[in-house]
Amino acid sequence: MAKANHTSRWNKLLALGTFLALLLSTGFAGLQWYEMRRALQVDQRAWISVVGPPNFPLEGAAIPASIQIANTGKTPAKHVEGDVIATVLKKGEEPSFDFSTGHPHTKIRTGVIFPNAPFNVTIPVARYGAHSEETIVPTPELRQEIANGESFILFIGKISYVDIFGTSHWTSFCTEAGSATGDVKKCVSYNDVDDN
Repeated sequence: MAKANHTSRWNKLLALGTFLALLLSTGFAGLQWYEMRRALQVDQRAWISVVGPPNFPLEGAAIPASIQIANTGKTPAKHVEGDVIATVLKKGEEPSFDFSTGHPHTKIRTGVIFPNAPFNVTIPVARYGAHSEETIVPTPELRQEIANGESFILFIGKISYVDIFGTSHWTSFCTEAGSATGDVKKCVSYNDVDDN
């Protein structure tokens, strides 16, 4: 009888040990699966980058700000849209990095950007009024102001998009041109991406 109780207790302990080992290995397998899935998402997701204007030609009827929005990831970027400001500021004038309602800017919508199929867009450098924007004409006076360091061209924006896994992302950018650039640290620190 004592031997049967001892065997029964041993069998219960063995069953409990087996159950705990199975639970532990299932937990490790679940963690491995989660990490592999996360690594796959980072590897396969869309990565939007913005290549700013290499220069701002001052010879035409307007000052074009040409950018290229590229997807350097492995899958399409969906619902791609952005807010952009391309304007001329006086030396010492602070840029606004606010794209909320009531802060005029240009809206860009591209829908989907596939990998290795960049989207090019050109917007005119403008003065953003309360209700509309006015294209800035590169007059001889303005060209002189930029050459003398009295004014500079500012190009800032923020692009948002969704990857194929349903995660929202964004990238922001800032470029200045001219010798009278504003707070360079503020512009440089605005260049950023999300942590998703």
